[in-house]
Amino acid sequence: MKNLLCFLFSAAALLCSSLFAASEYETTLSRAGRKPVVLFCYGVDFDKNGPAVREAFIGKKGIAPALKGAILLEVPVYQNPDEKQKKEWERLMGNKSLPGGIWSYPCLAVVDGRGNLRGIVQSAEEMKSPETACAALEKLVKAFDEQEALLAKAQTASGTRRPKLVARAADVPIMLPADLRSSRRRRANDRPMKDTIGLEKRLKFDPLAVVTKLQPLKPEEANTYIRRLMLQGCYSRLQRQEMMAAYAGHLRRSGASRERLRALYTEMRNIDPTTVYAAYAEGAIALWVDSQEAVAKETAAKKQKAESAKKSALGSTEIPEDDWFDDDEPTPAPASTTPPPPGKGKKTALGSTSLPEDDEAEGEEDD
Repeated sequence: MKNLLCFLFSAAALLCSSLFAASEYETTLSRAGRKPVVLFCYGVDFDKNGPAVREAFIGKKGIAPALKGAILLEVPVYQNPDEKQKKEWERLMGNKSLPGGIWSYPCLAVVDGRGNLRGIVQSAEEMKSPETACAALEKLVKAFDEQEALLAKAQTASGTRRPKLVARAADVPIMLPADLRSSRRRRANDRPMKDTIGLEKRLKFDPLAVVTKLQPLKPEEANTYIRRLMLQGCYSRLQRQEMMAAYAGHLRRSGASRERLRALYTEMRNIDPTTVYAAYAEGAIALWVDSQEAVAKETAAKKQKAESAKKSALGSTEIPEDDWFDDDEPTPAPASTTPPPPGKGKKTALGSTSLPEDDEAEGEEDD
């Protein structure tokens, strides 16, 4: 009887372990510690370039130089999976799902050991080749390590030193862990931060809330709102760039001048030239300012050319100064100031010759 109970217990334990076995994703996160986990997500049945990208990035180790201690996990994504693919997904992910913030495939998502999304490489410009993706991923991995080192120090710090370390970590150009905002993970000695450096506001900052707040505001009101928000001094450089991005977008949609947009995007870039928002600002200047100025100049040149061609086709309608008189009338000769030579007659308007007065007198005496 005792042996039977032991057998049943062992069988039940084996069944439970098979039913609740950790997925590959969960296992990878559990052994990550403070190392970053890089998820290479690519479409299998809906992205025709997915397999080719996977071969270039993973098969040929195109992104290997950027990993530098990070753990790589491939995540094939299916849109209409068959039964075999469903089982493969369940083995890979279990009952977990990919973190929010992934909106394009293929991509390289950087997560921590708790599954928080900390950074992502997913734009078409970044993912156009293994080289460009590798450069972007290398920056994220480096920023992840720097931020994790500061957060590790903050865990053992006390008093106001801990929130100050967290504030320094927030300035690193990568996302803070989402669960750091949870009140359950805070300790009692976090409370002084609210009155010192405003870390509470920094952790609760939501750029989408700024966009929503700006929507009904006039340009002058929007400027006042953003400037007051930035002058509080409690937000990180990255967050201030997010504010400027929302503000510049609001003014652009409101019809702001190109000079104004150039000034705003330049200010946004100069807050921290190393972040992704600095690159976004450069792209915005090229797209919304430089290209628009080029189009305006080209349009003006075409208009001027069309007007010149029209004048040439119709002929000039201006009358030169020399032609102001009537062409049908003869041009009067200028009056001569030189006296006629003696003995010569004067021509009249009818062509006759008139004798000088002296000649007429001589003729009368002869008679």
